[in-house]
Order: sequence, then structure tokens, then C-alpha cells
Amino acid sequence: NVADLEALVAKQPDLVILGMKFVLLDPTLGYEDSPKIWLSAYLDSHDIASTGSDAKAMALQLDKHVAKQAVLDAGLQSSAYFISSINNPSFLHNLTFPLFVKPANRGGSSGIDEQSVVYTDAELQAKITSLHDTYASDVLIEEYLAGREFSVAVIKQSVSGELVAMPIEIRTPADTQGNRFLSSAVKEADLEKVLALDDPLLKAAVGTFAIAAFKALSSRDFGRIDMRLDAQGMPSFIEANLMPGLSNHCYLFRCLNLNAGITYDDMILSIVDVSLQRSLAGSLQATEGINVAPIPSVRV
Repeated sequence: NVADLEALVAKQPDLVILGMKFVLLDPTLGYEDSPKIWLSAYLDSHDIASTGSDAKAMALQLDKHVAKQAVLDAGLQSSAYFISSINNPSFLHNLTFPLFVKPANRGGSSGIDEQSVVYTDAELQAKITSLHDTYASDVLIEEYLAGREFSVAVIKQSVSGELVAMPIEIRTPADTQGNRFLSSAVKEADLEKVLALDDPLLKAAVGTFAIAAFKALSSRDFGRIDMRLDAQGMPSFIEANLMPGLSNHCYLFRCLNLNAGITYDDMILSIVDVSLQRSLAGSLQATEGINVAPIPSVRV
């Protein structure tokens, strides 16, 4: 709540590692309708550094259809889609079955199960209605991509400023219809396999695509871009996670570890380094207009 944020600001920390995006001022209204305080913007307004992207990028990636459109507008590939609004449900479309149906603004595979891939209008309507009722959320409906799935960590190097992509392949068990995707049940049971990419051409293609999508969403510091291959074997954007989990089992860490042997401690230190470096550069350049030398590696 607001009192918690005020107490945080009073401590004047050097850096806040963000694990949540916003505070709802009226939680009874839900995400769509409640006024929000976006934490990165709030901290920026008090000259306190924080990790990750700014509030505009966070809001963009949280609404999955808005992020899809931003990626499409940048000339990148993402499957055709439409939205069923919680305030104005819609089942009409001109897409090609099968379709994939999920909440438009939930993470962690929420609402994704064996009924998420639909083959008929009746199945489509049933799944949309179920998600509206369960999550009180807009629903994203997109043409289903049956190709291989990848998650790509994109992280900025604090010294060079270069964006580096580190992809992994996510392989899930087939459901009763033979479809493979990361459902909430698969994720909770930790049934998926995470693999490094051996094909250098494929690795380069998904890495280049991920960096382009990261830029299209005006992201900064670090994040993950999820994609699948389309029928022609080309990367197609699914969604972004600009505030990925930071556990030692999260996809971000596994991306860095499998690609570059990066340890968990070094992952955290690199996130701290790049965030503090950006904050220091912004502060000094705003007041003095000078270039800022890299800060030493942080030790915590």
C-alpha cells in the first residue's frame, strides 16, 4: 500500500530490486479498473534506482495483446489474434483453427490448460467464458503455433552497453491431444525440460529476434522474450517477461547458466551492476552532461 511505499522511500536505499510491478489503490476493482502506482515510476520520482524496465514498458508487456501489436508494428512476426474484452465479450473472428486462448494480462501460465487449444467455435466460446468468469480478465485468442518453443534472456552489459541474448528451448510433455505447451499444471509439477541450443544458425536467429523484440517494447536492463517457431520454422513472438523470476531455478538463470556458465551469484551481481550503472549515468549526465565510467563490480 501507499504507506509501505512511503516507508521504503524514507529508507533511501541505493537500489531496489523489484519483484512486483504496481500497487492497486483499490484492489476490489481488479487490475483493469483500479488506479495503480507503478513502482518503477514511483521510485524514479524519488530519485531511487530500481532494476529493470520503466513503468511504460512494464505496462506494455503486462497486456499481452498490446505487446504483440508493438512487436508486429516493429515489423516482427507474431501470430494473428483478437481480444475478447471482459466488459464486451466477443467470439467472432476470422482466424484459422486451432487457436490458443489465455488471459490477456496474467503470468505464470495462469489459465492455461488442455482446453487452451481449441478447434471449434463451441470450444472457443467455452474457454473464453471460463477465463472471463475465473479471472475477470480480457482474453487473448491467437492462432496456435505448434513449433518448438524458446525463452531467451536478454541482458545489457554494463561496460559495453551491448544487449546479449541467451536462448533455451523449453520442451513439455504432450497433452491428450498431442499438443505441447507450458500449462499451469506442467509448470507447477516442473515437468518441462530446458535445453541449450546446439544449432548455431537457430541460436543466432532466435537471439537476434529476441533482441529486436526487447527493443520494440522499449525494455531496459534485462528480461525474457518467449517465442515459438511458425510453420515455416521462423521465430514468432509469444510474450515478454520484463520482470522475470530471480530464483536459482528460474528460466532467466537457466538461460545464463546453460549459455555462458554464469553462476547464480554472478547473475544477481550483473543485474545490480547494470541497474546502478544506468542510474549513475542518468544522474551525472543530467547534471553535468558527461560520460560515466563503469562502476566497480558490486559485492553484496
